[in-house]
Amino acid sequence: MEIPSPIHANFSFRSICLASAVTALCLLCALWAFRWSPGGKLSKPRRSHKKSCGCSCSCGASEGNLGVACTNGIAGEKHEKELMPGSSSGAEKQTGGSMMEQLVPEITTHALSYLDYPSLCRLSMTNSWMRKAANDDNAWKALYHKDFTAEQDTVTPHNGWKAYYAATKAIVNINSEFFNIIKERSLGAMGRLWLQADYVKCIHGTGELFTGYNAVMESWALAFNWGHGVAFQVRDVRARVLPDMAWVTMKVYVDMDSGPSNVTNVYEFHSGQWCMVHHHRSLILMDGEGDHNIFG
Repeated sequence: MEIPSPIHANFSFRSICLASAVTALCLLCALWAFRWSPGGKLSKPRRSHKKSCGCSCSCGASEGNLGVACTNGIAGEKHEKELMPGSSSGAEKQTGGSMMEQLVPEITTHALSYLDYPSLCRLSMTNSWMRKAANDDNAWKALYHKDFTAEQDTVTPHNGWKAYYAATKAIVNINSEFFNIIKERSLGAMGRLWLQADYVKCIHGTGELFTGYNAVMESWALAFNWGHGVAFQVRDVRARVLPDMAWVTMKVYVDMDSGPSNVTNVYEFHSGQWCMVHHHRSLILMDGEGDHNIFG
């Protein structure tokens, strides 16, 4: 009968104890790692032993770093506000605010003064901020003085300079149409331009006065049939517009050597359109005789 060796038995017992100790140590390490992992259910927030800086920031500065923390606290608070969904500055950063929005109003007005009437109107249809800038009264005042005349600095339009510019432009366009009618010798178009009233008046270059719609139309029919066509230029056009009346003064050059004749046209606003009620052309003498042409 074989007797087991005590050394062999002792070695087996030691192996089992060592293996059990290693297994327990591995379990403890695994449990410790799982406890402090960010996604572990057993993880707990670490407590900071640093003292707060006392400001409204979230920098969590220590007492030894208090001065730097308070300085950066303002920037941190501003940064948090910018990242808030409802903050205006954050919205501007997200949508990419225009650089023109950062300009002072004086610079913006000066920049818009280089635009013409159609460009300024198209600019106002881009977005809300451009619409506000393009509708600025000072911008339209500057555009008015650039396109028309600067002699009306004392004028204060009741509906703003934008409406005043549009009304002045409409009058200037109608006044240009008047001279186009003369070039085309269109009596029908001339009849539609004048107001059908008994108080309208027309004074041609001959100095003769015609009063009433019928008499004025007869004078233009005579001028179109009798006078010879001439090439003329209209310069120094100046308009003054009121709510229901406007007048335009200008210089008309038939012969550049003879000098200009002064012309005044008066319009009244009726039924949504401007109608001529008065035309007056000054007389020019050439070699002691009247200048007879399509103007009479």
